Amino acid sequence: MKPLVLYKLDTLVIQTHLDFLWTVSSFIPHRLSSCIFLAVCLSTMAPAVATQIFAFASFFIENLHVLPNGKILLITLNSPGLLYSLDPNAENPESSVTQIANLPDFHNINGVTGIAPLGDGLIAITGGIHTSYAFQDGSMHLYIVSLMENTVIENIAVPGTSSLNGLAALNAHTLLSADSIGGRIIRIDTLTKAVSVVVESEILAPGSSGLAIGINGLKVHGNFVYFTNSNLGIFGRLPIDEEGNQVGAIEVLARSTSASDIYDDFTFDSAGNAYVAVHSSSVFKITPEGVQTLLVGDAQNSSSMLTEPTSVAMANDGTSIYVSTGGGFAATPRTGGQVVQIKL
Repeated sequence: MKPLVLYKLDTLVIQTHLDFLWTVSSFIPHRLSSCIFLAVCLSTMAPAVATQIFAFASFFIENLHVLPNGKILLITLNSPGLLYSLDPNAENPESSVTQIANLPDFHNINGVTGIAPLGDGLIAITGGIHTSYAFQDGSMHLYIVSLMENTVIENIAVPGTSSLNGLAALNAHTLLSADSIGGRIIRIDTLTKAVSVVVESEILAPGSSGLAIGINGLKVHGNFVYFTNSNLGIFGRLPIDEEGNQVGAIEVLARSTSASDIYDDFTFDSAGNAYVAVHSSSVFKITPEGVQTLLVGDAQNSSSMLTEPTSVAMANDGTSIYVSTGGGFAATPRTGGQVVQIKL
């Protein structure tokens, strides 16, 4: 397939087309008074080359993860299988898509959100009974999937939340999960099945108006937890100890450059740069100093092939990223989620 070259615009005037987008008024400065701010600026960069390698007919792709063998795990909402494997290097990637395990057999779940590797062929996934931008109270679970056995080998109930989102592993048996509605980071021990709150902050919460999604993407990188807050338009971090407890102040590294840009999930390269999926059609690069550049996307959403980016994962060779999208879930006719490769 011929790649599409996407050029960054120096000025962003994003056309709002989602009915749930928040406005600038959702920022509440006094809530951020305890945080350390870094300067945010938008710089220019060379054009990126993006190629769509796969698309579902109608399913929403919420997240993705690249395995050591180069295959990509796709987690979805409201699809028959929920968890799928895709080989991006196959001659026909579409024919390589296979269902992994059988998550819908557990607790009637119909949506999965976070994904994190545990080593030894095991991955952790969060999911539950999906409703509109949330999950049914009491339905959220953490599932441990054996890729070698192609089955769920453990599940742990996570009570008291209606939206577990981003997921990151501290070690082989301890995970941190983003509670998007509660504004919390939750620790889950897969050995003891203990569930506890390690961080709770208004800067992780969605705020009093706008989109009801606060902390969204979550990654452990070095001695920090990095996160996005979708409604407040924040990319930030907080220092943690080896058990995931907060040991210092939250830092805001970058803010979205427009009220209609919604940060979602992200990944890092070896230099510590973050690549963030941004609704409705962009990917931004954010340096460790908080300088952000538009890697893919445009102001009018006219030439970007990305339709509602949801997550980003680094290819194993470090030379490209894979971006998942939700597809045109509000469009007529509806279009499915994509997997797009972007050369760095």
